[in-house]
Amino acid sequence: IKDYHENKYILEEKIDTKNSNTLRGVIMNFFTEYSFLILVFTIMIAGSIVSDEFSRGTIKKLLTVPHKRSTILWSKYITVLLTIPIIVLFLLICELIIGGLILGFDSLSIPAVIYNISLNKMEVLNVFSYFFLTFLANLPQLILLVTLAFACSTILNSTAFAITITFCGIIAAEIINGFALVYNIKLLDYFVTTNWDFTQFLFGGDSIFGLSIGFSALICLTYLVIMLIITFITFIYKDIKNV
Repeated sequence: IKDYHENKYILEEKIDTKNSNTLRGVIMNFFTEYSFLILVFTIMIAGSIVSDEFSRGTIKKLLTVPHKRSTILWSKYITVLLTIPIIVLFLLICELIIGGLILGFDSLSIPAVIYNISLNKMEVLNVFSYFFLTFLANLPQLILLVTLAFACSTILNSTAFAITITFCGIIAAEIINGFALVYNIKLLDYFVTTNWDFTQFLFGGDSIFGLSIGFSALICLTYLVIMLIITFITFIYKDIKNV
């Protein structure tokens, strides 16, 4: 049904909205192409921002300033979160400049046309509006993964372990989701990996695991809060005398 309505729109409007070999096509598939690169940059920053202070011994000087430990850690965590939109924006600008020079900018005038399953109608969006929606849908997964790297960096004081554990978590997510999908294990519905992909809910879509958007949001928020609580408690009471 989705393909039928989208192809019908192409024939009626005489606009090729499925050509991926244009700048418009590249922007619409941005997160498919660059999600791993974004993860590499953000996880490396999150996994080193606290542990490097311990490895260099600068954590003692940092904690002598008249600020609470929680305030210092919050400032670092907010910095980590801000790297996500900054890196995405940087890559987008590079893609627009390089892709525009090679492929041309004309295709950006062609809208993003998607069939909304739940509303049973076509939705016509500006390309950059579509990009922003997909960014928001990918944001929960990015935040959870950088938070995991940040937590490991703070708790283990090791950049290598923080980055390795996070990437192992990404690999494990594929395995867990595969088991949840094939064997329909209900317990896995409460795992964060089966809930963090909100791109499934865009334009009236449903979770492949049969989960609601509210349930997924609650699970993701629960895991995020747990990781932050453990991280902050560990940092506040950490002994730095022997660092």
